[in-house]
Amino acid sequence: MARFPGAIYKPITASKGRRRLAEHNRVNLHVAAGESDSLHAFFNRSGIPDSHFYVRYTGVVEQYVDTAYNAFADLEGNDATISIETEGLGSGSWTAAQIESLAQLYAWAVKTHGVAKKLARSSKTNASSHGLSCHRYGIDGNFPSLPSPLAGRIQRGGGMHWSKSTGKECPGDKRVKQIPDVFARALEILDPAPIPTPAPVKETDDMQYKGTSTNQKQPVKSGAWTGLKIADGASYSILTAPHASFNSQVDLRVSGLPVGAVLQARFAIYDTAKKKYTVDYPIQEIHGSTGDAFGSLSLNNAITSEGKLLRVRFIGPDGATIVSASARTIYSA
Repeated sequence: MARFPGAIYKPITASKGRRRLAEHNRVNLHVAAGESDSLHAFFNRSGIPDSHFYVRYTGVVEQYVDTAYNAFADLEGNDATISIETEGLGSGSWTAAQIESLAQLYAWAVKTHGVAKKLARSSKTNASSHGLSCHRYGIDGNFPSLPSPLAGRIQRGGGMHWSKSTGKECPGDKRVKQIPDVFARALEILDPAPIPTPAPVKETDDMQYKGTSTNQKQPVKSGAWTGLKIADGASYSILTAPHASFNSQVDLRVSGLPVGAVLQARFAIYDTAKKKYTVDYPIQEIHGSTGDAFGSLSLNNAITSEGKLLRVRFIGPDGATIVSASARTIYSA
């Protein structure tokens, strides 16, 4: 099974005669020309084209089709394409949250399926159509000529038809111009700037310790990463001052997590000046059990700086609840 971590998985069950993808040549970006929170009900009908993913304005991702198999959004390209529909009208732009999710999805496709790490240039049946692409490149119409990024199939020298419609603007002119932004962010995810390696934390008399705990129950959400309320009252922060190097551990007790279900959690760095998360550490998992589930998250030999806060974020199945949590952080003086 090939599923994007953190996506709401809503598989399409209607019979459509899917086949395994022959290759994973490209990720194609679309716009739904609508503002629904989900396309599942519309797609889950026989004879209706569908996509692998849908990204809401908020960045929330729904996955409808296992990416080992074909979806039907790209006509002659269905056998080698991962397709992503996005919430929005034709004349609009992708939100910042959508750009981030699209970049994460494309980076995941590169790592998981070997999609080429480059921008596609056409819908031709060669390497020029491989990488990060969009529906426009396979649509006939009276579009601008190259070198305009808004050129369509004819202007790009022909290739596969990715739609039977003529003049369809998908994903919209403004979004086509945003594709380099998606690609640039994906490269940051795939090849992050090196983080200076601090000296390992050694427990000495100079060590400082911070411990916090909470019994405040927090419902788990399936549609968004949620910050853990654990320290400093309403703050989500575990580490609230800059230190050269630190180790942190968070223990969680979770109720309502069924056997086979997974709660995903990760440490993250929040930039107070930019008011956004700038670093996400690797995802860690807590697996459901017959009773309450217990798990520990750890982050070792990490660093932070002025104005940066360490937080924990989690996502999982609706109905699960974090019953209690405790954090312990040891850092150099």
